[in-house]
Amino acid sequence: MDALLQSPDFRASDRNRRFLRFVVEETLAGRADRIKAFTIAVDVFGRDASFDATVDPIVRIAAGQLRKSLRDYYAGPGKADPVHISIPLGAYVPVFERRSPRNMFVALASRHLSRSRSLAVGAGLVATLGLALSVATPFWLDLTTHVGRRAAPVLVLDTARTSQANANANQLAEMLNDALWLNVGRERAVRSVGVRPHEKLETVVSRIRAMFGPENDVYELLTSVQIEGDEVRIYWHLLDSASREVQASSLVKETFQPAGKAALVETAAAKVAAALFGYEGALAQYQADATVASHSTEN
Repeated sequence: MDALLQSPDFRASDRNRRFLRFVVEETLAGRADRIKAFTIAVDVFGRDASFDATVDPIVRIAAGQLRKSLRDYYAGPGKADPVHISIPLGAYVPVFERRSPRNMFVALASRHLSRSRSLAVGAGLVATLGLALSVATPFWLDLTTHVGRRAAPVLVLDTARTSQANANANQLAEMLNDALWLNVGRERAVRSVGVRPHEKLETVVSRIRAMFGPENDVYELLTSVQIEGDEVRIYWHLLDSASREVQASSLVKETFQPAGKAALVETAAAKVAAALFGYEGALAQYQADATVASHSTEN
Protein backbone atom coordinates (compact mmCIF):
# COMPACT_ATOMS: atom_id res chain seq x y z
CA MET A 1 0.00 0.00 0.00
CA ASP A 2 2.79 2.44 0.86
CA ALA A 3 4.52 1.76 -2.46
CA LEU A 4 1.24 2.30 -4.30
CA LEU A 5 0.49 5.59 -2.52
CA GLN A 6 4.02 6.87 -3.15
CA SER A 7 3.93 6.03 -6.85
CA PRO A 8 3.56 9.09 -9.12
CA ASP A 9 1.68 6.83 -11.54
CA PHE A 10 -1.18 6.23 -9.11
CA ARG A 11 -3.64 8.96 -10.05
CA ALA A 12 -5.93 9.57 -7.09
CA SER A 13 -6.85 12.62 -5.04
CA ASP A 14 -5.51 13.09 -1.51
CA ARG A 15 -8.99 12.35 -0.22
CA ASN A 16 -9.16 9.03 -2.04
CA ARG A 17 -5.64 8.14 -0.92
CA ARG A 18 -6.78 8.60 2.68
CA PHE A 19 -9.80 6.47 1.84
CA LEU A 20 -7.57 3.64 0.58
CA ARG A 21 -5.18 3.82 3.54
CA PHE A 22 -8.09 3.70 5.99
CA VAL A 23 -9.81 0.64 4.53
CA VAL A 24 -6.53 -1.25 4.07
CA GLU A 25 -5.27 -0.55 7.58
CA GLU A 26 -8.64 -1.40 9.15
CA THR A 27 -8.74 -4.68 7.23
CA LEU A 28 -5.19 -5.66 8.20
CA ALA A 29 -5.97 -4.80 11.81
CA GLY A 30 -8.85 -7.28 11.79
CA ARG A 31 -11.56 -4.62 11.81
CA ALA A 32 -13.05 -5.23 8.37
CA ASP A 33 -16.52 -5.47 9.88
CA ARG A 34 -16.18 -1.82 10.91
CA ILE A 35 -15.71 -0.62 7.33
CA LYS A 36 -19.06 0.94 6.48
CA ALA A 37 -20.11 4.07 4.62
CA PHE A 38 -20.76 5.78 7.96
CA THR A 39 -17.32 5.09 9.48
CA ILE A 40 -15.57 6.10 6.25
CA ALA A 41 -17.57 9.33 6.07
CA VAL A 42 -16.77 10.20 9.69
CA ASP A 43 -13.17 8.98 9.99
CA VAL A 44 -11.93 9.88 6.50
CA PHE A 45 -14.13 12.69 5.21
CA GLY A 46 -14.82 14.48 8.48
CA ARG A 47 -18.60 14.14 8.43
CA ASP A 48 -20.42 14.33 11.77
CA ALA A 49 -22.63 11.76 13.47
CA SER A 50 -25.67 12.94 11.50
CA PHE A 51 -24.24 11.53 8.26
CA ASP A 52 -26.81 9.66 6.18
CA ALA A 53 -25.49 7.70 3.18
CA THR A 54 -28.90 7.79 1.51
CA VAL A 55 -28.74 11.58 1.35
CA ASP A 56 -25.01 12.26 1.04
CA PRO A 57 -23.36 10.11 -1.68
CA ILE A 58 -19.78 11.21 -0.93
CA VAL A 59 -18.54 7.72 0.07
CA ARG A 60 -20.17 6.00 -2.89
CA ILE A 61 -18.77 8.55 -5.32
CA ALA A 62 -15.27 8.43 -3.83
CA ALA A 63 -15.32 4.62 -3.89
CA GLY A 64 -16.16 4.63 -7.59
CA GLN A 65 -13.30 7.03 -8.30
CA LEU A 66 -10.90 4.96 -6.20
CA ARG A 67 -11.87 1.72 -7.94
CA LYS A 68 -11.18 3.40 -11.26
CA SER A 69 -7.79 4.71 -10.10
CA LEU A 70 -6.78 1.23 -8.92
CA ARG A 71 -7.89 -0.43 -12.16
CA ASP A 72 -5.98 2.09 -14.27
CA TYR A 73 -2.83 1.75 -12.18
CA TYR A 74 -2.74 -2.06 -12.22
CA ALA A 75 -3.62 -2.19 -15.91
CA GLY A 76 -0.58 -0.03 -16.70
CA PRO A 77 2.43 0.98 -14.60
CA GLY A 78 1.48 -1.24 -11.65
CA LYS A 79 0.76 -4.32 -13.73
CA ALA A 80 3.73 -6.22 -12.30
CA ASP A 81 3.32 -5.13 -8.67
CA PRO A 82 3.66 -8.12 -6.30
CA VAL A 83 0.30 -7.42 -4.65
CA HIS A 84 -2.78 -5.91 -6.31
CA ILE A 85 -5.40 -4.15 -4.20
CA SER A 86 -9.02 -3.83 -5.32
CA ILE A 87 -12.33 -2.76 -3.81
CA PRO A 88 -15.23 -4.89 -5.06
CA LEU A 89 -18.46 -3.27 -6.19
CA GLY A 90 -21.05 -3.07 -3.47
CA ALA A 91 -18.51 -3.13 -0.63
CA TYR A 92 -15.65 -1.10 0.81
CA VAL A 93 -13.49 -3.90 2.24
CA PRO A 94 -10.38 -4.27 0.03
CA VAL A 95 -9.23 -7.51 -1.59
CA PHE A 96 -5.54 -8.40 -1.95
CA GLU A 97 -4.19 -10.52 -4.78
CA ARG A 98 -0.59 -11.74 -4.63
CA ARG A 99 1.26 -11.99 -7.94
CA SER A 100 4.13 -14.35 -8.90
CA PRO A 101 7.77 -13.74 -7.80
CA ARG A 102 8.77 -13.31 -11.45
CA ASN A 103 6.33 -10.44 -11.79
CA MET A 104 7.69 -8.96 -8.57
CA PHE A 105 11.26 -8.94 -9.88
CA VAL A 106 10.29 -7.39 -13.20
CA ALA A 107 8.35 -4.68 -11.39
CA LEU A 108 11.33 -3.79 -9.21
CA ALA A 109 13.70 -3.84 -12.17
CA SER A 110 11.47 -1.66 -14.32
CA ARG A 111 11.06 0.84 -11.50
CA HIS A 112 14.81 0.99 -11.05
CA LEU A 113 15.39 1.62 -14.74
CA SER A 114 12.75 4.34 -14.87
CA ARG A 115 14.39 6.23 -12.01
CA SER A 116 18.00 5.79 -12.95
CA ARG A 117 19.30 7.35 -16.18
CA SER A 118 22.94 6.65 -15.50
CA LEU A 119 24.94 4.65 -18.06
CA ALA A 120 27.31 3.42 -15.38
CA VAL A 121 25.23 0.40 -14.39
CA GLY A 122 27.10 -2.16 -12.36
CA ALA A 123 28.04 -5.46 -13.99
CA GLY A 124 26.12 -7.39 -11.35
CA LEU A 125 22.91 -5.53 -12.10
CA VAL A 126 23.35 -6.01 -15.84
CA ALA A 127 23.85 -9.73 -15.40
CA THR A 128 20.86 -10.01 -13.10
CA LEU A 129 18.61 -8.09 -15.46
CA GLY A 130 19.83 -10.19 -18.36
CA LEU A 131 18.85 -13.34 -16.52
CA ALA A 132 15.47 -11.85 -15.66
CA LEU A 133 14.82 -10.95 -19.29
CA SER A 134 15.82 -14.41 -20.48
CA VAL A 135 13.21 -16.08 -18.28
CA ALA A 136 10.52 -13.41 -18.52
CA THR A 137 10.77 -12.03 -22.04
CA PRO A 138 7.11 -12.51 -22.99
CA PHE A 139 5.95 -10.75 -19.82
CA TRP A 140 8.54 -7.96 -20.20
CA LEU A 141 7.50 -7.27 -23.79
CA ASP A 142 3.87 -7.17 -22.76
CA LEU A 143 4.69 -4.74 -19.96
CA THR A 144 6.65 -2.31 -22.12
CA THR A 145 4.10 -2.50 -24.91
CA HIS A 146 1.06 -1.69 -22.81
CA VAL A 147 2.30 0.52 -19.98
CA GLY A 148 0.88 3.99 -20.30
CA ARG A 149 -1.75 3.01 -22.84
CA ARG A 150 -5.35 3.70 -21.99
CA ALA A 151 -8.25 3.66 -24.39
CA ALA A 152 -10.02 7.01 -24.50
CA PRO A 153 -13.29 6.87 -22.58
CA VAL A 154 -16.63 7.66 -24.18
CA LEU A 155 -18.94 10.18 -22.54
CA VAL A 156 -22.57 9.89 -23.62
CA LEU A 157 -24.51 13.10 -23.01
CA ASP A 158 -28.17 12.35 -22.51
CA THR A 159 -30.72 14.96 -23.58
CA ALA A 160 -31.19 17.53 -20.82
CA ARG A 161 -34.70 17.26 -19.45
CA THR A 162 -37.16 19.11 -17.28
CA SER A 163 -40.14 17.81 -15.35
CA GLN A 164 -41.83 21.21 -15.39
CA ALA A 165 -44.54 22.30 -17.81
CA ASN A 166 -42.72 25.57 -18.21
CA ALA A 167 -41.76 27.12 -21.53
CA ASN A 168 -38.65 28.75 -20.05
CA ALA A 169 -37.51 25.49 -18.47
CA ASN A 170 -37.97 23.62 -21.75
CA GLN A 171 -36.06 26.26 -23.67
CA LEU A 172 -33.24 26.26 -21.12
CA ALA A 173 -32.98 22.46 -21.36
CA GLU A 174 -32.65 22.67 -25.16
CA MET A 175 -30.02 25.41 -24.92
CA LEU A 176 -28.16 23.50 -22.21
CA ASN A 177 -27.81 20.54 -24.58
CA ASP A 178 -25.95 22.66 -27.11
CA ALA A 179 -23.80 24.31 -24.44
CA LEU A 180 -22.81 20.98 -22.89
CA TRP A 181 -21.96 19.46 -26.26
CA LEU A 182 -19.77 22.49 -27.02
CA ASN A 183 -17.95 22.54 -23.66
CA VAL A 184 -17.43 18.79 -23.41
CA GLY A 185 -16.45 18.59 -27.06
CA ARG A 186 -13.47 20.82 -26.35
CA GLU A 187 -11.95 18.13 -24.14
CA ARG A 188 -9.44 16.03 -26.06
CA ALA A 189 -9.27 13.38 -23.34
CA VAL A 190 -12.65 11.80 -24.18
CA ARG A 191 -14.89 10.91 -27.06
CA SER A 192 -18.22 12.65 -26.58
CA VAL A 193 -21.51 11.41 -28.03
CA GLY A 194 -24.78 13.31 -27.74
CA VAL A 195 -28.19 11.69 -27.46
CA ARG A 196 -30.66 13.44 -29.71
CA PRO A 197 -34.19 14.19 -28.42
CA HIS A 198 -35.80 11.41 -30.46
CA GLU A 199 -33.27 8.78 -29.33
CA LYS A 200 -33.23 6.63 -26.21
CA LEU A 201 -30.18 6.75 -23.96
CA GLU A 202 -30.09 2.96 -23.57
CA THR A 203 -30.05 2.44 -27.33
CA VAL A 204 -27.20 4.88 -27.86
CA VAL A 205 -25.14 3.41 -25.01
CA SER A 206 -25.58 -0.13 -26.35
CA ARG A 207 -24.48 1.01 -29.79
CA ILE A 208 -21.45 2.78 -28.32
CA ARG A 209 -20.38 -0.25 -26.28
CA ALA A 210 -20.70 -2.49 -29.33
CA MET A 211 -18.76 -0.01 -31.47
CA PHE A 212 -15.80 0.67 -29.16
CA GLY A 213 -15.59 -2.64 -27.32
CA PRO A 214 -15.30 -3.58 -23.63
CA GLU A 215 -11.82 -2.06 -23.25
CA ASN A 216 -13.28 1.45 -23.43
CA ASP A 217 -14.84 3.01 -20.37
CA VAL A 218 -18.28 4.43 -21.09
CA TYR A 219 -19.89 7.09 -18.91
CA GLU A 220 -23.30 8.73 -19.03
CA LEU A 221 -23.98 12.38 -18.21
CA LEU A 222 -27.57 13.01 -17.11
CA THR A 223 -28.85 16.56 -16.62
CA SER A 224 -32.16 18.10 -15.62
CA VAL A 225 -33.38 21.70 -15.36
CA GLN A 226 -35.78 23.27 -12.88
CA ILE A 227 -36.84 26.87 -12.34
CA GLU A 228 -37.75 27.83 -8.79
CA GLY A 229 -38.77 31.48 -8.59
CA ASP A 230 -35.81 33.55 -9.74
CA GLU A 231 -33.38 30.62 -9.52
CA VAL A 232 -32.46 27.99 -12.10
CA ARG A 233 -31.28 24.64 -10.73
CA ILE A 234 -29.35 22.31 -13.01
CA TYR A 235 -28.82 18.83 -11.59
CA TRP A 236 -26.21 16.60 -13.19
CA HIS A 237 -25.06 13.05 -12.56
CA LEU A 238 -22.16 11.07 -14.02
CA LEU A 239 -22.72 7.30 -14.17
CA ASP A 240 -20.45 4.42 -15.02
CA SER A 241 -22.39 2.77 -17.83
CA ALA A 242 -21.21 -0.76 -16.97
CA SER A 243 -21.77 -0.77 -13.20
CA ARG A 244 -24.46 1.95 -13.06
CA GLU A 245 -22.48 3.41 -10.19
CA VAL A 246 -22.68 7.18 -9.67
CA GLN A 247 -19.21 8.66 -10.16
CA ALA A 248 -20.17 12.26 -9.45
CA SER A 249 -23.34 14.20 -8.78
CA SER A 250 -23.91 17.88 -8.16
CA LEU A 251 -26.13 20.93 -8.55
CA VAL A 252 -25.48 24.21 -10.38
CA LYS A 253 -27.53 27.20 -9.28
CA GLU A 254 -27.88 30.35 -11.37
CA THR A 255 -30.09 33.42 -11.13
CA PHE A 256 -32.80 33.29 -13.78
CA GLN A 257 -33.11 36.26 -16.08
CA PRO A 258 -35.26 35.75 -19.19
CA ALA A 259 -32.98 37.98 -21.25
CA GLY A 260 -29.83 36.18 -20.13
CA LYS A 261 -30.60 32.55 -20.97
CA ALA A 262 -27.66 32.10 -23.33
CA ALA A 263 -25.12 33.34 -20.78
CA LEU A 264 -26.80 31.28 -18.05
CA VAL A 265 -26.55 27.94 -19.85
CA GLU A 266 -22.98 28.67 -21.02
CA THR A 267 -21.90 29.37 -17.45
CA ALA A 268 -23.65 26.25 -16.17
CA ALA A 269 -22.17 24.05 -18.90
CA ALA A 270 -18.69 25.40 -18.19
CA LYS A 271 -19.11 24.57 -14.49
CA VAL A 272 -20.17 21.02 -15.30
CA ALA A 273 -17.20 20.58 -17.66
CA ALA A 274 -14.84 21.92 -14.99
CA ALA A 275 -16.27 19.47 -12.44
CA LEU A 276 -15.65 16.63 -14.88
CA PHE A 277 -12.22 17.55 -16.27
CA GLY A 278 -10.76 20.13 -13.89
CA TYR A 279 -8.35 19.47 -11.04
CA GLU A 280 -9.56 16.38 -9.15
CA GLY A 281 -12.56 16.26 -11.49
CA ALA A 282 -14.53 13.06 -11.92
CA LEU A 283 -12.77 12.30 -15.25
CA ALA A 284 -9.51 14.15 -14.56
CA GLN A 285 -7.49 10.91 -14.55
CA TYR A 286 -7.86 10.72 -18.32
CA GLN A 287 -6.24 14.10 -18.86
CA ALA A 288 -2.76 12.55 -18.68
CA ASP A 289 -3.45 10.92 -22.05
CA ALA A 290 -4.80 14.05 -23.72
CA THR A 291 -2.82 15.96 -26.33
CA VAL A 292 -1.65 19.37 -25.17
CA ALA A 293 -3.68 21.85 -27.18
CA SER A 294 -2.09 25.06 -25.95
CA HIS A 295 0.92 26.18 -23.95
CA SER A 296 -0.70 29.47 -22.99
CA THR A 297 -1.23 29.78 -19.26
CA GLU A 298 -4.44 31.70 -19.97
CA ASN A 299 -5.88 28.61 -21.64
